[in-house]
Amino acid sequence: MDEVDAMTRAGESVGKAVRAARIGAVRAGHAGADAAVVLAGRAEGKLAERGVTRDYVRGIVADKAGALVEKAEEYEKSTRRGRKELAKRAKGVRKDVLKAAERARKEAKVRAKQARKEMAAARQPKRSRWPWVLGVFAAAAVAGYIALTKRPQEVHLEEEDVEITSESTKTGTPESVRPHAARNGQVSDQHSRS
Repeated sequence: MDEVDAMTRAGESVGKAVRAARIGAVRAGHAGADAAVVLAGRAEGKLAERGVTRDYVRGIVADKAGALVEKAEEYEKSTRRGRKELAKRAKGVRKDVLKAAERARKEAKVRAKQARKEMAAARQPKRSRWPWVLGVFAAAAVAGYIALTKRPQEVHLEEEDVEITSESTKTGTPESVRPHAARNGQVSDQHSRS
C-alpha cells in the first residue's frame, strides 16, 4: 500500500508541475504579444516621423509576404519532387539490397554446405587404397604364374632329326632331345620316365 500511495503522490506532483508550466507558457505568450504591439506602435511612430504611412508599410509587408508565400510554394513543390525522387531512389536501393541479400544468403548456403562436407570428410578417416592395389597386383601375379605354368605340351619350334640309337634307348632319353626340351622350358616325358 505504501508503494501505491507514493506512486499516487508522485503522479499528483508531476500533474501540478505540468499545469504550472502550461500557465507559465500562456503568460509568456501574452507578454510576447503585448511586447509586439508596443514595438509595432513605436516602429509606426518612427516611420511616421520619416513620412512613411501605414498603407505604404502594409503594401511592402504584403509584397514581402506574397514573395515568401511563392517561395514557400516553390520549396514545397521542390520538396514534393525531391521526396518522390528520393522515394524512387530508395525503392531502387531497396531492390538492390534485397537482391544482394538474396545472393549473400545463397552464397552462405553453398559455403555452409561445402563446410559440412569438409567437416564430414575430416571426421571420417580416409580409407587406405593400398590393400586394393596390392590385391590387384597379387591377382595379376597369380594369373601370370598360372598362365606361364599351364603351357601346352612341349612345342617344337624347329624340328630336328634325332637318331635313336640303341645306346640312347637304353638310357631312355637321347642327348639330342634333352637340350631341345630344355629350350622350351619343360621336361620331356621320356626324361621323366627314367
